[in-house]
Amino acid sequence: MKNSCASRPLGWVWLVMLSVVLMGSRCGGVEAVPSDMWRRDVAPPFDYGLYSDAQGRLVGETSGVLLVHRSAHLEKVYADAQAGDARARRLLDQLEVATEAAGVELADKALGLGCSALPTCTVRWAELGELIPSPGPGGTRLRGLLARGFERQARREQVESAVITVALNALLVGGVAMAVEGRAASGEVRAGAAEAEKLAREGVARQRALSQVEEAAALEEAAALEVRLREAEAVAGGARQSSDLKMLERRRPSLGSPPPGVAADHPRWADYVSYWEKRYEDLAGRRTGTARLSEVKPPLEWLDYTVFRSQVQGGLDFQQGVTRALQREVTLPEAERVYLRGMSRARVDGNLGLSHAPGPVLTFVDQFVVDEASLAPGRSPMVQCFSNKQRDFTRMSEVEARHWVSMDAREALKKYGGRVEIRRPGHPLFGREVSINQVHLVYDVRSVPEVVRKTLRFEARTRGVELHFHAK
Repeated sequence: MKNSCASRPLGWVWLVMLSVVLMGSRCGGVEAVPSDMWRRDVAPPFDYGLYSDAQGRLVGETSGVLLVHRSAHLEKVYADAQAGDARARRLLDQLEVATEAAGVELADKALGLGCSALPTCTVRWAELGELIPSPGPGGTRLRGLLARGFERQARREQVESAVITVALNALLVGGVAMAVEGRAASGEVRAGAAEAEKLAREGVARQRALSQVEEAAALEEAAALEVRLREAEAVAGGARQSSDLKMLERRRPSLGSPPPGVAADHPRWADYVSYWEKRYEDLAGRRTGTARLSEVKPPLEWLDYTVFRSQVQGGLDFQQGVTRALQREVTLPEAERVYLRGMSRARVDGNLGLSHAPGPVLTFVDQFVVDEASLAPGRSPMVQCFSNKQRDFTRMSEVEARHWVSMDAREALKKYGGRVEIRRPGHPLFGREVSINQVHLVYDVRSVPEVVRKTLRFEARTRGVELHFHAK
């Protein structure tokens, strides 16, 4: 067996496999696809140009890895392929071939490291699930092919059926849920390890029950990100290119011709090319459903675009930190809580869609918290909304600081206060109209001098909003 990569933790094997098959790199090439790239990746609005040329051929060295990691994008490609779109079908074919080949290589390494009794002791299966996180049909299909390739190679190596079953069960139940074309395992495996198959079947059933809810949440997360990017770009500082289409045409960026010092496969460059093309189409009036032509701004220059995206990423990191803080508080005694006082069984959801009136227009609240104990018959739901802001108060006068807190509080009340309808399928309040009991505003403590915090809390409270300062 090949053991040239044996010194690497096998939590990265799937990443290496995609690199090998999709990108032509070798075992040592995992550094070309660093884990931070996909673990901290913020997916831009979907566009096929991020991943393929017009014929559906993968472009760039990282596009395949990013596509399988971006759940909503993967499911979009899968759905289009099922509907008969030729470009999507060719793109998906490449992913499917690569994924099954990755399963073969995974088995070759996992079963060849002196762990003949239990492959799960050398493979960090949960980390494979991190790379293909989608619970939808596209993610399920790829994980199924990964498992099929694994099983086929294991049988070629004459590994005992019970050992194969344990590995497949780890894939299925231990974090990388898969469906091997409707089979939990082969007939031989079922005969040799009935209990493992029972667990596997239970894992499939659990995933199917959750997949619809999780897919809806993933799509809502993607929609929330698109809104955040659009709003942030509209007010972004920095230089912009000309709004004259003829002049703009001369500066059209190309995936294959990045600026000096930028690799052609850099994921941010691919994002920029897609962003630029969409903005060009907007200015030309070719895209429906966009802002009025008079409101469309020309694209940012490349360097200013990278600054803008870094700022958005910082905001997302801050939001995730607040979400984790709220989730930690759920387990704390009442006296130790800062945010969730008065809630006995709090449920925290991020980027949840709300509407103030019937129709398609949604606002996405940073954190939505409901006390599930208040959902009992005869009780009114206790619900609270949190708005997260990274605003720099360090150079403001007290008057300016109070002004901005007042503005942020009013915005939070307008977006998230009053009577709202919950629009996320699977949420216990889905489809119901509820009154928000409290709106909270959370600032990054690093940007708020201690000397003004008490004053700002008072200002927010006069507007009916609770103000907090979160430290990362």
